[in-house]
Amino acid sequence: MKKIVILFFLTVTTLHGQLLLAQGINFEPLSLDQAISKASNPAEPKLILVDCYTTWCIPCVEMAQMEFPKQVAGDYFNPKFVSVKFDMEKGEGKEIGKKYNVTAYPTFLILNAQGQEINRVVGKATAEEFIKKVETALDPKNSLPGLKAAYEEKKSMATAMPYALALYQNAQDPSPVLDEVYNVAQDFERFSNAYLELALGTVKFGSPFFRKLMMDKDKMDHAMGTEVINKILFDKVRKDMYQIASGTGARYNIYYTPAEVEEVAYTIGLLKLPKDRPESHMCRVALYVVNNDIDGMVDYYRRYMWNLPSNDPFKNILDGILMRQAANATEAQKVAIKEYFGFVAAALEKEAKQYIKLTENLK
Repeated sequence: MKKIVILFFLTVTTLHGQLLLAQGINFEPLSLDQAISKASNPAEPKLILVDCYTTWCIPCVEMAQMEFPKQVAGDYFNPKFVSVKFDMEKGEGKEIGKKYNVTAYPTFLILNAQGQEINRVVGKATAEEFIKKVETALDPKNSLPGLKAAYEEKKSMATAMPYALALYQNAQDPSPVLDEVYNVAQDFERFSNAYLELALGTVKFGSPFFRKLMMDKDKMDHAMGTEVINKILFDKVRKDMYQIASGTGARYNIYYTPAEVEEVAYTIGLLKLPKDRPESHMCRVALYVVNNDIDGMVDYYRRYMWNLPSNDPFKNILDGILMRQAANATEAQKVAIKEYFGFVAAALEKEAKQYIKLTENLK
């Protein structure tokens, strides 16, 4: 009898779970052409919702598992949309990503029955928030052409920010708009968190607009804090400089001239980042690498790198970068590199002995 009750409970639970899932958004296993064909049915015309995701995108997974199964989502989308989803790194997803210029995840494309993009929604949201965002995106005045028209009619921060954000979400450069409005906006507008985060996050390092912003760095520091601004600026180039320093830039289509790396190193140097943090040295190391200056690099390591925290992952990364330079080094340079690591080893050994002695003295 007990087994029968358990079996009944499991059966009811499973059916209840399936029912709940059925009430959510019905993502159909269709190709995009099939979705377009279904949406263009004269008897029941619909729009198309395309969930553009990747397997490593945590917000994508969270929305798929926690938000889309909700009844409120199914009630809104199922009557109005043919919903499909594609992994942007596999099969047809790759083609869709290129066709619609999808570069951020999750991105949700809203297409008409002909497969033309009406608008898009980018980023994680609850089911309720997502519905509101889609409703807003369906309003013609909130489309990219609509936002552009509003900005062209009256160039102000109020019209520039929505247009610039839409450009960014559509993988287009918003800097020309942000640069133009910077010249006419009030200080409270152009040094707001929303404007600075978008402007600094998208501007090309070293560009004329970037230089214009940097001339007002004291105002940016006052608005958001020096440490925050410095982090935003450093994060813009940190990964690129790591790839340059590691000699793997070409693999990731990252190309800098020596002059551009020098510009980066010079600008980051002015930020006066803490020298006891190994990652703050990455730009200088990249400059030595791109200039093939092994002698200068070894000297820099002797001066500033030997006593950095050995347990910091970036210290190990920087040591590895120096080790790789040995492949292109002269015999004299190889000796210098070897001597440097020998010096570091001796310093660590001395430190280790001190701690061993302290341990032995404990009774």
